[in-house]
Amino acid sequence: MSNYGLGKLLAAGAALTTWAAVAAADAPPRHIRGTIASVQEHTVAVTTARGATDDITLADDAKVFTVSPATISAIKDGKFVGITSVEKGGKAVAVEVHVFDESLRGLGEGHYPWDLGSGPNMMTNANIARVESVGGDRVLELDYKGGTQQIAVPPDATVVEFTPGTPDELKPGAKAFVIAHVGADGKMVAGAIVVGKDGLKPPM
Repeated sequence: MSNYGLGKLLAAGAALTTWAAVAAADAPPRHIRGTIASVQEHTVAVTTARGATDDITLADDAKVFTVSPATISAIKDGKFVGITSVEKGGKAVAVEVHVFDESLRGLGEGHYPWDLGSGPNMMTNANIARVESVGGDRVLELDYKGGTQQIAVPPDATVVEFTPGTPDELKPGAKAFVIAHVGADGKMVAGAIVVGKDGLKPPM
């Protein structure tokens, strides 16, 4: 990737704008989940679970993020988190929780539909105002611009740390989650790539 200009990919402050713009753009983004097959200059090839390989062009300001395993103890008052939740018994229940590095506070802030799995689910990126223990769950009071949510986190929810990454982590064999848009020429352009550390599959 030396010809691409790796330095353009890493700027955590600018990442906040990039992620929010991708998440809130008028045209729905494409979410590609799979394994990086190859990296060549401006292009990352990702093989999905269905066996197809998508060639994705990296935007000039594309950002790289990483996820690594964490425990439920990482979920604390004042942390900025991203939570994918489903509705069970009339309440929102977390499937996964991403605990953001403080430098990424505000990334993709809001509450909006997500596409993890086949059933309806939501993504909530917000600040934890309060954590309560209810039975075996942790119930989070979440604040974000424009609203609040209450989401229960069961003991079996997946919890990961979400941190700024480096272009060096874009390499064959890495598990990845890509947010991309389809351009006028029909090609996919990535604004953000999340890579799992040490073979971890990004739970997104």
